[in-house]
Amino acid sequence: MLTKEENERLTHIGPGTPMGEVFRRYWHPIAATSDLDEEPTRQITVLGETMVLFRDRKGRFGCVGPQCAHRRAGMVFGIPEDDGLRCAYHGWKYDHVGRCIEQPAEDMEAP
Repeated sequence: MLTKEENERLTHIGPGTPMGEVFRRYWHPIAATSDLDEEPTRQITVLGETMVLFRDRKGRFGCVGPQCAHRRAGMVFGIPEDDGLRCAYHGWKYDHVGRCIEQPAEDMEAP
């Protein structure tokens, strides 16, 4: 019989937990491609983390955090573009692995 501590060690899969670290080393089916046919963005929860799946205009799939790093706007409302997902609030754009690749208002130089 397992102790309470052993049971928690083996069953908790959130970020930073021992089994969570093990599970993050493997691929997991999280959605069907047809799930993004009507709506190109979809919020999911996998291994205790909320993420946003999306399909860009070229048909490629990506996964980003649930909120924009700028003002924490929901990326599920993001606008798919040719090379990523643009935040609907201030327009920051993220690539398929969640890196911010464009910050429109921030890129301007001061006069």
